Amino acid sequence: MQKYNIVIYGLTEAALVCADSAHKAYPDKNIALIFPENDKKFISLLSEKLASNSNGQVKVLYKKITAREANNLILDDNEIISFDKLVIATGSSPIRPNIQGIDKEGVFLIDKDFQNLNRIKKFALKCEKIVVFGGGYFGVELTDELLREGKSVTIIERSNRLLPSSFDSEISLSAQNIIESQGGVVILNNKIREVIGSDRIEAVKLRSEETISCDFLMISSGSRPNVEVAEKLKIVFDYDRGILIDDYFRTSDKNIFAIGDCAAKFDFFRGDLCSFLMQSLKLQEADLVGSNLYSVIYNRGKLSSYLTHQKRLLGRIKNRENNDEKSYLPLRSLQT
Repeated sequence: MQKYNIVIYGLTEAALVCADSAHKAYPDKNIALIFPENDKKFISLLSEKLASNSNGQVKVLYKKITAREANNLILDDNEIISFDKLVIATGSSPIRPNIQGIDKEGVFLIDKDFQNLNRIKKFALKCEKIVVFGGGYFGVELTDELLREGKSVTIIERSNRLLPSSFDSEISLSAQNIIESQGGVVILNNKIREVIGSDRIEAVKLRSEETISCDFLMISSGSRPNVEVAEKLKIVFDYDRGILIDDYFRTSDKNIFAIGDCAAKFDFFRGDLCSFLMQSLKLQEADLVGSNLYSVIYNRGKLSSYLTHQKRLLGRIKNRENNDEKSYLPLRSLQT
């Protein structure tokens, strides 16, 4: 049985950042970076580079965790490895809506993977009539980019306005006006019921029975945390919100940590679990946890991120006396 001081699990950029941070903070510890998929993504290539420059302290494994017994992990090839500290960074996956014919060629689910987004965009640029299902930030951004490329784009949103969870109604209306001014079509209070076509998409049928001809469909319905491994590890999790963690990123087992999209987040204002995933924080979490696995520090991210945001807003307030922008206000004045 192979023993590792630190095991990091998940094919995500957060896993790579955490491994790099842990190796720098604890150069004497041996680290296993376990990827559940043998997919030569950019992340895995960078990870192998990190391993090759670690003097044998970092090892990359392409295996899945199937069970746990105390601090022993059972992998899918029946290999057993032990750990002192385990970090889960499995990320999230795009939500797959219940649409008949969704597996047809020309239908793509939008996720947060940079390589996938570029690949999907290249496919889209070869098509002419494009439908985007989902009027959140990703959907609106992609619609705007494709319209600027001269494509015919229809965006469909289930709510009564675009960007329903990101901005207020005034900004939502501005976004709709921008799209329509570029020739785009915005359909609200509706959703796709069926993808029409033999093997490849030819049109979509809406809940209103309207049919829209298209040769490409992008579905941007949000993401759901990947928590399947949490059940195998016997730690507490929520299918929709993620793996539950404390203020030190520790799970219900204090030697197991969770970071990134797979970890449950708390809303600073409501003091409850968020219903969305905060992309901007995951790499900060990965770097922090990786360097503090053996001397955990309190996570003040919920408050400090809010204060940092406010600090930047206040820092842009113009000085009435000299009409110049003030420098960022010190944190102490904000706390006061």
